[in-house]
Formats: sequence, C-alpha cells, structure tokens
Amino acid sequence: MTTTAFAQAARIATVLVVVGLAAGCGKKEGSEPAETAGSTEQPASQVEITSPVGFVWKWEGTQTPVERIIPPNPADYTLEFLPDTTVTAQIDCNRGHGKYRLEGKSILIGPLATTRMACPPGSLDGKFLQHLEAARSIFFRGDSLFMDLFADSGTMKFSQMPEPQGN
Repeated sequence: MTTTAFAQAARIATVLVVVGLAAGCGKKEGSEPAETAGSTEQPASQVEITSPVGFVWKWEGTQTPVERIIPPNPADYTLEFLPDTTVTAQIDCNRGHGKYRLEGKSILIGPLATTRMACPPGSLDGKFLQHLEAARSIFFRGDSLFMDLFADSGTMKFSQMPEPQGN
C-alpha cells in the first residue's frame, strides 16, 4: 500500500469512527425517564437568569483592554444583590455593603462602605472594589453574570456560588 493510499484509508476510517460515535450519542425517542416524560420544566442549569437578585456571585475575573485579572480564590470576592436594592460584598479579607440601582441592563453600584482590614500581599481587594463601582451594564450568559465597566474599561465575570449543604 502506498503512502497516499494509506493516508486516504486512514481519513476514511476516521470519518467512519466519528460518524459512528455521533450516531451512538444521539438521544433515542422515547428514552426519557418516566418521571420527566411530558414535563415542560427546564432543569435548573437551563433556566434563563434575568436578574442578579437571589444568588451569591463569585468573581471569576475581569478582562480589561490591557490585562486579564483573575483572583486566586474567587470565593474570596463575592457579591449578593438583595431585593431591597442593598448589595453586600466579600472583598477578600473585608466586607462591604451599599446600594445598587438596576434599570433594564443599566446598573450602578455603590459607593460601598467597607471594613478596612489590611489584606495579605497580592490581594485584589482594591481592584475588585474599583471595578464594582465602575460597573455600568449587566448581562447574563448561561449561569454567569457579566458587568461591563465605565467607558469600555473592562468586563467583570461572576459565577453562582453553590448553595450551602445540609441546612
């Protein structure tokens, strides 16, 4: 067998394997479990989020035009929007609270009153607080919250904190 014929046979075999895998991964009609058959409810992971209220959000990072800022431990930087327009925050070793205003996709946060403990070297407490107070618009993708900052200076990304177990 020549090198060209071998390469062509390998490509055909690869295509057949991919097609076979794709066919095997397809959902067969009538394979729904009895308890979900006919149900119109969406699983929690597929419910469209339209408001930040009711969740605790952990900061995954901020993308600016010149850098990507990623906290070493996102759970140290959290945000919770309460129904009464109060916002609470964990800002590394500090806590903060203040007001927010949400109108459609526009958001204003703060100013936030915070504790003033000296966080360890490398803390992103100052940047996190600065970015929160610069947020101007909000949007959702899947179960993530994004906030665009003033004058296109960056976008913050948050994900939902898991709910506490065993309450």
